[in-house]
Amino acid sequence: MTDRIETLLGPLNMDGIGLEVAPYFNPAIDADKYNVRYTDYISTEEILKKAADNPGAVGRKVPEIHFVWEPGKSLRECVNEKIEFDYALASHVIEHVPNTIGWLNHILETMRVGAKLALAVPDRRRTMDFYRRETTFGELVGNWINNPAIPTPTQVFDFLSQSFYDNRTAENGYKMLDVNNTPFEKIDRHYSDQQALEFAAFTVNQNHYLDVHCTVWTPEQFVEVFNRVVGIGLMNVRLSDPIVASDRDEFIIHMEKLGEPTTRRQDIILD
Repeated sequence: MTDRIETLLGPLNMDGIGLEVAPYFNPAIDADKYNVRYTDYISTEEILKKAADNPGAVGRKVPEIHFVWEPGKSLRECVNEKIEFDYALASHVIEHVPNTIGWLNHILETMRVGAKLALAVPDRRRTMDFYRRETTFGELVGNWINNPAIPTPTQVFDFLSQSFYDNRTAENGYKMLDVNNTPFEKIDRHYSDQQALEFAAFTVNQNHYLDVHCTVWTPEQFVEVFNRVVGIGLMNVRLSDPIVASDRDEFIIHMEKLGEPTTRRQDIILD
C-alpha cells in the first residue's frame, strides 16, 4: 500500500462495508482486501471499452461495477442492496461534478452516521486549473439551487478558456507554476476563447455532457467554503484538516457524517 493510499484510507473504518465512487480503471480500494462496492455512471462493459482506447489503462485493473449511478437518480435509488456504508471514497471526481453539494449529499445519504468520506481533490496551484479563479461559496450554493444535470455553460467556458497543456508529472514533483515567469498569454493553451465559446454553446444547444473541471480548489479555500456550507445547513459533516503532500497535485480531506442536512433543496425551492 502506498503512502497516498494509507493517507486516504487511514481514518476510515476499513473493517466495514465501503463504497468507491467512479474508480474507472484505477480503484484506490482493493476489492481483494476490503469489503467494497464500486459505483460509476457507466457499466463495467462500457468502462472496458473506454479503457481499451486509453493508453493510461494499460496494465490497470478495471473493477466490477456493482451498481450504475444513473443520471437523474439519487445514489440511494441506484444502490441495489440495503446497505449503510461504513466509509466512502472518491479520488479526483469532485471537480467534475456540476452540483457539488448535491453530489456529496447523495453519497452521504448512503452512509451511516459517523462514517467518513475520503476525498482526493486537485490543488489548483499544481494543475491545469492554475490560471482559473477558485470556486466561491456563492457559486457552490447557486449550483445547489439550480441543480444542473450537466456542466453549465459557465463551467465549460471557464475550463476550456483557461486550461493549458500541463506536461508536469509525478516524476518531476508537480512543481508549482510561477505565474510571474509564465504569463497566461504565453502558455500553450488547449483551446482558444472562440473554441471555448463554441463548445459551451454546443453543450446548451444539444444538452450535451462535456467532461470538464466544474470547480477549482486549494486546500484552505475548500475548508473555508464547505464550513460555510455546513453553517447554513446544506450539509451536516465535520471536515478534517486538509493533507497536502509536496510531491502530489492534490490534497486529501475527510468528511465525517454527523447526520442529515437541516436544509433540503425541496423544502425551499419550488420547482
